[in-house]
Amino acid sequence: MAKLVLSMAAASCVGAGAFLLPSVQPTTDLARTSTKRLASVPSGSTYEQNEFSMTRVSLVLGGLLAAAACRRQARMPRPVTKTQIHDLTLEDLPEMWRPSISISMSRRSNQMKGIRRQLEKTFFLMAFNKEHMASREIEEARALFPPTCKVRVLKNSLVRKAMEGSEWEQLGPYLVGSNMYVFVESDRDLKPAIQAYIKMEKTFDRTATLDAIKEDRGDDLTYDLNPLVGGIMSEEWNVLTAEDVMKLKDFPTKTELIGQIAGSIKQVTQKLAVGIKQVPTKLAIGIKATVEKGEEEGKSTVGDVA
Repeated sequence: MAKLVLSMAAASCVGAGAFLLPSVQPTTDLARTSTKRLASVPSGSTYEQNEFSMTRVSLVLGGLLAAAACRRQARMPRPVTKTQIHDLTLEDLPEMWRPSISISMSRRSNQMKGIRRQLEKTFFLMAFNKEHMASREIEEARALFPPTCKVRVLKNSLVRKAMEGSEWEQLGPYLVGSNMYVFVESDRDLKPAIQAYIKMEKTFDRTATLDAIKEDRGDDLTYDLNPLVGGIMSEEWNVLTAEDVMKLKDFPTKTELIGQIAGSIKQVTQKLAVGIKQVPTKLAIGIKATVEKGEEEGKSTVGDVA
């Protein structure tokens, strides 16, 4: 039935095109029939006027039906197979599930789950303010960070929701304003990431920009607006202030720490070996001197000397 309606609507639309563009010759059988019928009736008759009006009305109705059918077809939901329905599990349902859920809520739920999965493999997380940064500047800032770091513009509420029930949750209360988040997965990328942020802050003069925002908003600003919000490192789980994060620009990696410790142990071992080597030498010298003294005095044992 739907195909029949669409076919009739398409024919009507073709007829409408022929009516609206009289210079174009009609090509469909329906148009030819209508033209012949009108040509067989005397000009100026009532029958010709009525036929003309009916043709025009049918064309308009056909166009409306075609538009309605196309619009209805575009709103049709995505088909789901029985296999997909049976394969659903509780993990596939969004948190705080309800019988009716909007598409936007479903998208936010998926995004929150994605953030949570990213946090599970993150070594260090930091956030910095991006207010009054154009899209081009945001892309340039993202390009400054190592490619292995993920730099994303995220809603604070979604990040806080993803942090719930984990050690990352301590950073939640500090996430205010419009922020960009940097996910550092390896300690090798920590130093380059901090250095990239320092370069970004200087390049776009973020301190002066935010100072101007503070002055403009005045008492309407309800939170402390800083270029760098803060960060947190896994395994330690201490919230780092902006000043603490900046100190990490010289943070050594685990490999560098192992090398430094190994070098220190080697130096201690060498000093200890030299000391141990010197002890028997001094002891032997002392024993030899004691024996010689005893021989001079006619004593045969060290005990006699003592």
